[in-house]
This record gives sequence, structure tokens and C-alpha cells, in this order.
Amino acid sequence: MAAATADPGAGSPQAGDSSGGGAGGGLQSPGEQELSRRLQRLYPAVNQHETPLPRSWSPKDKYNYIGLSQGNLRVHYKGHGKNHKDAASVRATHPIPAACGIYYFEVKIVSKGRDGCLGKAFLIRP
Repeated sequence: MAAATADPGAGSPQAGDSSGGGAGGGLQSPGEQELSRRLQRLYPAVNQHETPLPRSWSPKDKYNYIGLSQGNLRVHYKGHGKNHKDAASVRATHPIPAACGIYYFEVKIVSKGRDGCLGKAFLIRP
């Protein structure tokens, strides 16, 4: 089983928070407010209400062999991994807004699994 964690470098979202800034109403906790301030300083050209930043993995946009935990920040591969048909993928909750210019994120490989095959890719959404 392979696992990876993702951290956009500015902090981590609360469980269930995929809005990238509290859009949709409700009060933000002090931690969420601090994260929003950090992201605004890092990406001043991004209106997070119009184009939210990716802050976790999407539970709706993943392959069946992928499991998510820790507020959708940790990815677990649950497949057999014996051939190319066992490949799996997961996407972030939101694409990186073009207004970011440069977007910082980290991925930590916790375990390479049995065979140690892992890849990452950036896609351009139309």
C-alpha cells in the first residue's frame, strides 16, 4: 500500500472545508481565519470566492483504489498494483488558479508500497 500526504504549504483545511476561504457562509475558526490571511498574502491576485485554491484531495474525483483520510490530506492506494490496469489517481478539490502565477505545495511519500511506483502530473482544465 502506498500513501502520500499533501500540504499546500500554507496550512491545512478543516475536515469538510473545500471552499478555500469560507465561501458559503458560516463563521471561520481562528485557525481558518489565519489560514485565509496566509493564503491572501501568498496569492494576492486570487479572489478565493471566485476561484478557490486547492487545499485538499477531492473525495468526489478519485479512482476506487484510492482512500482518503486526515481531512482528505492523506492518500492511500488500496489496489493490487500488479499491472497498469491497477493504476489509480486523485485530483485536488480545485484547480490551481492561473492568477497564482507560482503555486507552492508539498507531497510527502510515507511509504513506497510493495513495488514503489508513483507518479504526479499537472493537468490543464479547459
